[in-house]
Amino acid sequence: MNLATFINERRPQWRQLEDLLTHVEGSGLATLEEADAMQFAQLYRRTASDLNQAQTYVTGDATVRYLNDLVARCYLVIHATNRMDGWPVLWQRIRDYPVVFRRHFRQILVALGLLLVGAVFGFTASYYDSAAARGFLLSTDMPMIQPGQKRSLQSTGELAGFSAALFRQNVSVTLVAFALGITFGLGTVWLVFENGILMGALAAVFAEAGAWQEFLTGILPHGVLEIPAILLGGAGGFILAEGMLRARPWSRLEELARCGQDALWLVGGAIPLLAVAALLEAVVARAPDDYLDSGLKLAVAALFGLIFLAFLLLPGWRTRRPGFVDHP
Repeated sequence: MNLATFINERRPQWRQLEDLLTHVEGSGLATLEEADAMQFAQLYRRTASDLNQAQTYVTGDATVRYLNDLVARCYLVIHATNRMDGWPVLWQRIRDYPVVFRRHFRQILVALGLLLVGAVFGFTASYYDSAAARGFLLSTDMPMIQPGQKRSLQSTGELAGFSAALFRQNVSVTLVAFALGITFGLGTVWLVFENGILMGALAAVFAEAGAWQEFLTGILPHGVLEIPAILLGGAGGFILAEGMLRARPWSRLEELARCGQDALWLVGGAIPLLAVAALLEAVVARAPDDYLDSGLKLAVAALFGLIFLAFLLLPGWRTRRPGFVDHP
């Protein structure tokens, strides 16, 4: 076989494989998406076959050395199962999270639409009967903010306990919204819609009292992160529902497992959001106005909202790095 012909025919596949290797070396195959993992396996088998042909038929030591090195690198990546360092994988997950977010933006928009419809319904239904709305909103274990509510300065222990309680409740709502995707999305639809009703009814209580500024300063400092976290849980549930409803040649359980990887990745991003949101609600939103005025509370909300949007919308638009340079 002519060396130039052999290189020209096989070089595009070698470049693809080296590009994937650059992506996974140091972080592991677990950082690849399913389609890329399948492509990696196919390219590895073809390159190993090319190495065998090159050693047998091609008179080009540089090409044989290059292919041998490429196959050896693949072997190390595939069989490096004894590595316990999870930081590269974690960093890869964080770095690629905006890409996953944008890939499932449709499901997030569906969740947002349901939340807004629920909010409009709750506001309209509660505006003319604020007493009933207040009775519906206030639970025994997690009282909501109320117009004219006097807040006292809390100790460090009280703030920690309150933040932990908020975090547990919000995580529960988010994870339940995600898990209810196995009801073909019906449970997720209702839970997201119900949270919208609560928000709308609460807004009606403050609107009736003419306390819009108090409402915004009591909601936005933590709501800029808490509401997106609920949307992420709902979007994860809709991904599961699509996996169960989508017609595939394989079983529904296999499709659910495949979709569940992206859904878990998406919902996993809600956990740190809820942790920060709980802290902001306890320390900023519920702080007495004598210590934090309305302008500062809204500024904190704007800062965290912009940081979150920048993280989701700016990174991840990169293209893959070019492959190797030509070899003789």
